[in-house]
Parts: sequence; C-alpha cells; structure tokens
Amino acid sequence: MEPDTRATEPTRPTGPTGPTGPTGSADVATIVGLVDRALPFTTLTCRASPATVWWRDVLAHVRAGADPLEPWRSALRSQMGHRHDAPVPPHVPAAFVLQWACEVAATPIAYAATLGPWLLVPSPAGLGLELAPGLNPVRVVLDPDATSLAVDEDPAGRVRRGHAAYLALVSEVVTAYAPDVRMGSRQRWGVVDDMWRTALRLARGAAGESVGPEPTRVSCCFIYALPGMRECAACPRGRR
Repeated sequence: MEPDTRATEPTRPTGPTGPTGPTGSADVATIVGLVDRALPFTTLTCRASPATVWWRDVLAHVRAGADPLEPWRSALRSQMGHRHDAPVPPHVPAAFVLQWACEVAATPIAYAATLGPWLLVPSPAGLGLELAPGLNPVRVVLDPDATSLAVDEDPAGRVRRGHAAYLALVSEVVTAYAPDVRMGSRQRWGVVDDMWRTALRLARGAAGESVGPEPTRVSCCFIYALPGMRECAACPRGRR
C-alpha cells in the first residue's frame, strides 16, 4: 500500500437518501487512499506509471475485434508451465486472467461502497492495472479526472448501483473474452458474479463485519488441473 497524505475524509453532504454527488477529483483521491489502506495485497492509487494498462484501451481492442488479453493468458500459461514443469491446459490461465480482470474493476467500487457512503465509479478511461512478476494485478490505478464519486446514504441502493457500474465496465470484455478457449456461459458469467461477491465479502471483513466461511463459487479456477494442486475450499466441484 502507498502512504496516505490526506488527513480528512470528504464532506458528506446532507439531504435525502440517494446519490448527492458528484464530488471533486480531490475527494476521489481521498477515498482511493482510504480504500488502499484496507486492501491486504493490492495497491489502489491515483498515480499511473508507464506500466499502467488502461481499461479504455482493452475495450478499444475488443471493439475492433481483437483479443487484447491473449498476451496475458499466454504469458501466464508459460509461467505456470515452467513452475509446474508440465503442460498447462489453456482454460487454466484463461480462468485466472478473467478473474483478475474482473477483480480489478470490482475492488474499488465494492470497497468504497462498503467502507463508507461512497459510489466510486471509474470510467474505462479512469481504470488501469499493473501486473506483478507473477502476472497477477498488483496495482489498480484510478484517474480522479475520469472517475465519478457520489455520496449515497442508502447502503443497499449504493451496492446495487455499484454492481450495475461494475457490470457496465466488464460486460463487453467478458462477452468477447478468450475466443480460442472453450468457456461456457455459466463459467464466464459465474466469474463476473463471483468476483463481485468476493470483493464485497472482503470489503465487509475489512470494515469489521463478520463474514463467515467463504461461500461456494459458481465458477472454477481449474487450479486442480495443475500437478500437485487440489480444488480450493470454495470450488464448485465440491458440490459433486
């Protein structure tokens, strides 16, 4: 996590239940700092770098008929193969990359909506990611000038609006994702739902709420297909 240099939260306007924004880019940066401090492994920041990949560019390639996440899948497949000294089925890295891509979009929205009354929604031009050497996202970047922030005092409504914003960000990419990999709609859209529910659950835990055991997922990461690996605790195969 990166150090926070701001001491105060943005002012919460008074008024009827529902969104009261938008607020300014300085407030976006403040909420980004608050969320960043609650994240266990990933950094959320407003500072981009030459390594930042912007969601608008991913979308542009998808709309042009390309497969912009294929290099990520290919690199991860190669890395997994070297690590396990065995061939890796293509659906394994495909599942991981789709999960990570959805996680990048879900995390800032879900955490902001859970830690406070904030509806924090990056546009495709305002959402970026950077990868760690292990090819998982290590930094999520929000451009304050391309991110909306509103105050919404209705918790359930805030989460619903956040979920709708998340779907708007990821749906085109998910629909066109990995055309060379067999992936059914249950797996594809199960990842979308699982990553949102996981982000909310982690955010509620960070807020001090009791979240209980991890629920069974809809989608599968297929990690059991790698040598020496087993199904994770939330694997849907456990239902069988």
